[in-house]
Amino acid sequence: MTEYRHVGRTMVRALDPRITAQVRAERERAEILSARLSPGTIAVVGPGSGTGRSTVAALVTSALARYQAAAVLAVDTGHGGGLHGRLAIRSAGSTDAVLTGLGLRGVAVGRRPAVGHRWLRERLALAERAMLLAGPPGGVESPVTAAEYGTVSATLSRWFPVRVVDTPPLTGDPVVPAVLTRADRVVLVAPSDERGPRWLADCRSWIAPLLREPFDRVGLQVLVRRDAQPPVATTVPSSAESGGVATVVLPFDPALRADGALRWADLTPGTEKIVLDMAAHIVRDMRLG
Repeated sequence: MTEYRHVGRTMVRALDPRITAQVRAERERAEILSARLSPGTIAVVGPGSGTGRSTVAALVTSALARYQAAAVLAVDTGHGGGLHGRLAIRSAGSTDAVLTGLGLRGVAVGRRPAVGHRWLRERLALAERAMLLAGPPGGVESPVTAAEYGTVSATLSRWFPVRVVDTPPLTGDPVVPAVLTRADRVVLVAPSDERGPRWLADCRSWIAPLLREPFDRVGLQVLVRRDAQPPVATTVPSSAESGGVATVVLPFDPALRADGALRWADLTPGTEKIVLDMAAHIVRDMRLG
């Protein structure tokens, strides 16, 4: 019996440093995510459709909103309603109503904005915790355009200091440079198959001239696994392959593949940890004080 007790104590001592390190890391992550953040925009970009861009934007939004609540605003500038589909808990949209209130659309064009915090919250409260500026799938509402984006971002930053912006694919849509030239952080998303590292490199070259700071200072790269049995080439790229930019792999999770709004409670513990780590990495240098 004495020998078993000795073995038990030895195992506890061996495990304790790892447990302590894990608790310390979780505490540090919570402190980062709950800190007061400076106003800033997080642009989520990527090549093509179906690469997981809107999913990553929704996950980052949800992770931040768990700590920052309604101070987080998600903005959909794409045409497919992807972010609305991932975050909205009701079918209505908010783009037309809010942009009309800001004097950017409809009969109110050119008029002085007649909006306030309460008015905006009533129209933007489409997501579970965050605020959502987005139209539903189907093209019922036109997304925020390049001409509108600057005013929208600057005006709404007064009430919603942290903005996560889902963009169209990196093509010729002028809203993409409009977002990137004002972005404080950039999340670059690509699939985790053999195309991923090459697409990341191409995208880095494309967006680098638009950013106010080098991408390796403000960027995070995310490779998204789309299948339960992905190809072998799904590991994090080497420093040379990733351009020296922090890169993570978002694992396959059935909750991410399902259609409709993402539910945080449905994520696996492993996915939840990775997403929270991603969000903490993004806003680590956005903390005030």
